[in-house]
Amino acid sequence: MVDLLIITHEHIGPKMAGPAIRAWEIARAIARLGFKVRLATPYAEIPGENSLSIVSFTWDDPASLEQWLKSSRVVMATGPVLSRIVHWLRKPLEQPTIVDLYDLAEIEIVLLSAGQQSMFLTDLLLEETFTYLRNGDFFLYATERQRDFWLGALWMAGRLNSWTLAVDPERWMAWVPMGVPDEPPRGGKQVLKGVIPGIQPEDKVIIWMGGIWEWTDPFTLGKAFEIVLERHPNVRLVFGAAQHYDERVVPPMSKAAHFFRWCQEKGWLGSYVFFLDWVPYEQRGLYLLEADIGISLHDHPLESRYAVRARSLDYLWASLPCVLSAGDELADLLQACGLARLVPPRNPYAVAEALLNWLDHPPLREQLARQTLALRERLRWSVVIQPIKTFLQSPQFAPDASLARGRVSYWIGLRAENERLCAENEHLRAENVGLREYLESARRGRIVRTLNWIYGIWKRRFL
Repeated sequence: MVDLLIITHEHIGPKMAGPAIRAWEIARAIARLGFKVRLATPYAEIPGENSLSIVSFTWDDPASLEQWLKSSRVVMATGPVLSRIVHWLRKPLEQPTIVDLYDLAEIEIVLLSAGQQSMFLTDLLLEETFTYLRNGDFFLYATERQRDFWLGALWMAGRLNSWTLAVDPERWMAWVPMGVPDEPPRGGKQVLKGVIPGIQPEDKVIIWMGGIWEWTDPFTLGKAFEIVLERHPNVRLVFGAAQHYDERVVPPMSKAAHFFRWCQEKGWLGSYVFFLDWVPYEQRGLYLLEADIGISLHDHPLESRYAVRARSLDYLWASLPCVLSAGDELADLLQACGLARLVPPRNPYAVAEALLNWLDHPPLREQLARQTLALRERLRWSVVIQPIKTFLQSPQFAPDASLARGRVSYWIGLRAENERLCAENEHLRAENVGLREYLESARRGRIVRTLNWIYGIWKRRFL
């Protein structure tokens, strides 16, 4: 029996995106406290360590995950992953469950489906959200703004009630932000300057860690970069990736392809702009230490308000001066400690000015490290996971767990019945195409009395 089973939909391996990084680092930090931890993923590519084991499951076979669920005291997953598991198994989870709400995936889904929105998608998102909120016993949020958002969502899901409000809120909700490693990044070899063809040892490198998503804003950076090149022709722009490394997890996004073509048309690829093939997680410190400026731009205010930028935390970890879009809590914190210059959305002139300020007056990394020390200490993984540790020491179901899970079971049953009826009706309709056509002609006046009677029977049976 393990103390904690963490379930992720992402790769746990050399290349990892934000959700996988969070799952991996929380698993490691909890295991180092002496708990037995199991991290389950469809893509297990590295072994575990000490009391942390990495195991596999497949979405095609519920039994492949049930075996790990049965031997776990507590389960933890992000909201959308938990909802998928519950509907997949067709029942609520039976263990005390930690729901990680650090990423508002629903906003990202809406942005990805812009122009294709429908009430069906909206209703589906609400159903999925209520499913995981009603299956949770302990909820994690990453920022104070997220806390307010999720309190509203929990209210709508019926989870703020006389049972839950009668106990200490810290028993069922806690702040667990994205963290930074306890150890500072280590150098040792060059990976950019003088290594990548087109980047000379004396060049200055602006690095965009991570990929290009629909809510990011590479075009504003591209326009600002034109201005920067006029004064500093030896500046190079490096992207950690264009797309996610696995289309099965995150589909290709149009903005990345459009920006790539835009750089190609300007003749910048391989001379001024460079795209890497997703920086391996354990090697990212080398790139951060060698870069001169970090950058991350976003253009959607709602997404920014609740976002947690894992790559901005990379800049903090490496004490790398950066330029960030204003709007999220972490950006405000990095500005307050002198690490970041914030710019308004879609303003290439402000971005160019901020970059030029860092290039013309480069700060000492040692000084920035001193200025950011207190924030880095506060956000170390070994510190931020303390609420999870407390919960694992005495795991409990939420005070209203039986009622909340009962509502999940009710909706699962309704969905199953709806699916059955839809399949049955499709079958019946397919068999009765001729009857429908005949009755339609009857309604137009042929043998009116007799065929209207037949139509009434058909409508009650098949519609």
